[in-house]
Amino acid sequence: MNLLRSIVILAIVALQLLFSCQSCAAQQSAANQAAANQAAAKQAAANQFAVQPIAIVPPGTAVVDESAVRWNRAVLLATPRIASGDVSKLSEAVRNAVPKLTLTILASVQTTQADGGAQIYTLREIGVAYSAQADERLLTVSSDSAPRLGAKLDFYSRQMLSENEKQLASVKLVVHTATLAMFDAPAIMFRDGQHKDFITRHLVWIDANTGKMALVIWLLQTDREGNNASVAGASLQVVAPGTREDRKIHVDGRSFFLGIPSARAFALEDLPPGIQVPWNDTARQLAAQSSYDEESIRALASALNAMLSNR
Repeated sequence: MNLLRSIVILAIVALQLLFSCQSCAAQQSAANQAAANQAAAKQAAANQFAVQPIAIVPPGTAVVDESAVRWNRAVLLATPRIASGDVSKLSEAVRNAVPKLTLTILASVQTTQADGGAQIYTLREIGVAYSAQADERLLTVSSDSAPRLGAKLDFYSRQMLSENEKQLASVKLVVHTATLAMFDAPAIMFRDGQHKDFITRHLVWIDANTGKMALVIWLLQTDREGNNASVAGASLQVVAPGTREDRKIHVDGRSFFLGIPSARAFALEDLPPGIQVPWNDTARQLAAQSSYDEESIRALASALNAMLSNR
């Protein structure tokens, strides 16, 4: 419990400091330079809240090298495993192939020195990929690069990797500031005896003064057209950054045709392990927006802080 409590405390501190370390630009003497800086700052601020595809971590990246300039923090590593449902409908070869690929979420944390010598940490980028064992190392791989990198993937693993890469293209970065990133990934979850469509929303932030990271994840549901998102479930999940998840998969035999499973034959049993924190009304409403600006993301941070403080 001490570890779990420390995760929650870290999340509270990180949220309190989320907007406390913004640096102010130096005053410019020339009017034209000031105008140029103002325009650049305005564009940068707009880009922080533009919904866009998330970065794909390049193949061959080590998971994880904290001394590297880029991709030096592991956010979440999820290795799937066929665990429940109509498992017998899958051949042993397929079941064995599934755990050979790990969903990999990495971040680049940059350190700079502020006036006075203090270290300032910035969440430079966040990205996703799949990784596999290659010459006794865990490396990010693609279907094209796997043989070159030494990843020994069988036929089924290569087919899975090819399909999984297509799914990565649907992951959207919703917000990215100097200390926070929020992104959405479509997911099929096993709920009420069925495989149902959801969106998994991930919120990652760092303490700009210490570089410590925190992660929370929750589910969103939409209407049939994919609109009108709302929070699903009574709580969010506080997850320890760098968690290596044993991602349990449920199999639905009704989604097989001529012995071949469709994409809907597989569903996640649950979110990554962590601490469940019940929603309050304010946070629930703010947590389901399709896009954010500085005011609304500040309001969400404040509401989440209130939730975690009451835990």
